[in-house]
Amino acid sequence: MTTAARGAGAREAAFEILAATRKGELFNVARDRAVLGLPERDRRLAQEIAAGVLRHRRTLDRRLRRTVSRRWRATSADLRDLLRIGLYQLTQLSRVPPHAAVGTTVELAKARHGQRSAAFVNAVLRRTLRETADADVPGTLTPGQALAAQYSHPDWLVGRWLRRLGPAVTERLLRHNNTRPPLWLQPARWTRDAIVAAAQAAGFTMEAPSDGAGLVARARRPAELPGFADGAFVVQGPAQELFIEEARLPPGSLVWDACAAPGGKTVGLARTMRVIASDRPGVRLERLRETLRRAAPGVTLVAADARQPPIRPGAVDAVWVDAPCSATGTMARHPDARWRFTARRLAALTDLQEALLTGVAAVVPPGGLLVYTTCSLEPEENATQVERFLERHNAFRRRQPDVFVFPPDTGADGGYLAVLERA
Repeated sequence: MTTAARGAGAREAAFEILAATRKGELFNVARDRAVLGLPERDRRLAQEIAAGVLRHRRTLDRRLRRTVSRRWRATSADLRDLLRIGLYQLTQLSRVPPHAAVGTTVELAKARHGQRSAAFVNAVLRRTLRETADADVPGTLTPGQALAAQYSHPDWLVGRWLRRLGPAVTERLLRHNNTRPPLWLQPARWTRDAIVAAAQAAGFTMEAPSDGAGLVARARRPAELPGFADGAFVVQGPAQELFIEEARLPPGSLVWDACAAPGGKTVGLARTMRVIASDRPGVRLERLRETLRRAAPGVTLVAADARQPPIRPGAVDAVWVDAPCSATGTMARHPDARWRFTARRLAALTDLQEALLTGVAAVVPPGGLLVYTTCSLEPEENATQVERFLERHNAFRRRQPDVFVFPPDTGADGGYLAVLERA
């Protein structure tokens, strides 16, 4: 079997991932569905290609636009993704021979859109391959536009970070977002030592940082590690574990985790507390259900929208709202997030977060706690959102200083924590 034939499934899966994320689906959800049934080698290649295209999309598009010229605007979204898949392999994956990169992409174009599209893809990739790499970013760009082009992020997003963070810190963040993040695990039903021992016995490298922030696995998919099916661990970075620690909820508390999917934080809370976990019906709820089935079967699961609480006032000691957000603190792990995020989406998310906080406020008893977290770096979703809530709900106050985690500081996800107490 030829190299091209062996890798055809990986390219097909990468294309499906890109098409799904283009329509708004989360990268990990699209990936898990697209690679189902593929051999492990092809699963890894599909993820590498899809994530790499998303991380380097601007750079790829700049080269392709130069080759295609005026036809770029008329090129369909599907064909653009196919060209990106081919060019990413040609320029970033040295282990893929050029003939395989071109050949598999052309065959995929033919299968999807016919011979004419296949001929177009073949011609563009071969011409791009013959040309020298892109010239340096033109001097007519502003410093912000140059950074955005260099690190393949939207201009407007880099611009807002520059205004708030300054050039040096912004570049650290952009560089972090373009790295491949490690796979962070947190123990659930097994101890740290048992997880490490089982992984090493199976031939995997597992690091246990001395600060106890979790475990770092040298693997692409958690399901390939021993203990996954038994709920030995959950996939969760150090920021969420830090938030659980910093929230300082009394052991034994009854906590309503109001936006609980995918469930890693819920499992962390359940180690020392009684937990009611909820999320809206749909894909997120099913992911939560699966996580709890493996790693925390004692948690009570409820299908509910937190804006209409399923919990009567005063029935729990604390409410935790891990709000839907822009995910700007997770862009290394979710390379699609940078392209989904817009000013309009930010406004919609802040409205949703406000509604969630208002919905759960009545459930918190006197002396009880309302914990608010996001995986966002944006003030509108973090401290500004909390300030607005406190202005409207004068029975609440901050119990302690907020916590903000900047992704490059940990090499993992970032985010925000506020702990509010009802008088």
